[in-house]
Amino acid sequence: MNAPMYLPWLARKAGISDEQALELWHDALRHATDTTGWVGGPEYWAAAHNRLLELTDAERQRRLAPRLVRMVRTQNHLAQLPLQALEDMLGALRAGVRRAA
Repeated sequence: MNAPMYLPWLARKAGISDEQALELWHDALRHATDTTGWVGGPEYWAAAHNRLLELTDAERQRRLAPRLVRMVRTQNHLAQLPLQALEDMLGALRAGVRRAA
């Protein structure tokens, strides 16, 4: 069964390889066959198309999540830098006062 012509575009949009998109397409066809009970017809192709969009969106979300977590951790670290610098400066001042005394 031929893959849809928009499959490479959808793969790039989801950030996956063309081979993985083709695997998702085959999964979508199996799902459409199970759902509609037969191959061909508008219901079959609509079910396959909708399932393909669901699968590629899920894959995109799965690949996006680690980047988002990494970005939030970086932002948290950057937000704490001024506080860390202040703590270091106060610690150095305390050490200087103890030496002077």
